[in-house]
Amino acid sequence: MTIAKLLLGLSLAGAALGAQATVTYNATSGLTSLNPGPGLVTNTFDGQVLPTGFATYDSAAALIAAPGNSGYAAEPFNDTTDFFSVGTSHGQVSSSSVTFGGLGVSYFGFYMSSPDTYNTVTFYTSAGAETITGTQMAGKAGVAVDGNQGVGFYMNFYSAAPITKVTFSSNQDAFETDNHSYIAAVPEPETYAMLLAGLGLVSVAARRRRA
Repeated sequence: MTIAKLLLGLSLAGAALGAQATVTYNATSGLTSLNPGPGLVTNTFDGQVLPTGFATYDSAAALIAAPGNSGYAAEPFNDTTDFFSVGTSHGQVSSSSVTFGGLGVSYFGFYMSSPDTYNTVTFYTSAGAETITGTQMAGKAGVAVDGNQGVGFYMNFYSAAPITKVTFSSNQDAFETDNHSYIAAVPEPETYAMLLAGLGLVSVAARRRRA
């Protein structure tokens, strides 16, 4: 067996382990994440500014100035600052994504309000894509999925397979969120082990060639 085949086998084994992971989630109270981190970063969209660098958002059209508009992009409950919204009218976009650099993130969260059945958020990981609906999110918060603008809660999502992209979608008006938070993923011990094994094999092959 060649070194290349051995390295490929190690990579596939790691991918298979990651493919078993799914996104888990819960809802907590308050406008901000209760996740203690470490490494928690929060994007507030204040001043209608999108972050740059590790977290890259694809459309400034998803930003809504406070106080929003109750007819098409209602300000999230008890949130008095600029926010993020996708919808189908008044210059909004029906879908908008954030893409993460590095290995991706192990945690992502956001404050949301007025949950509707047509609100969806999709997570892209090495294990594939997983979509969570407004009905599912409202269920975690213990509230009705009826667009009630007097309801708000914080959604928390976790994944053992790092999340590389998150897409917010709504085929009606609207899906309003704010205070997007994340924690960057770090290599698992198994990843380090595979890397060291690969380096060891390369070293052995180099010594044999010199001999």
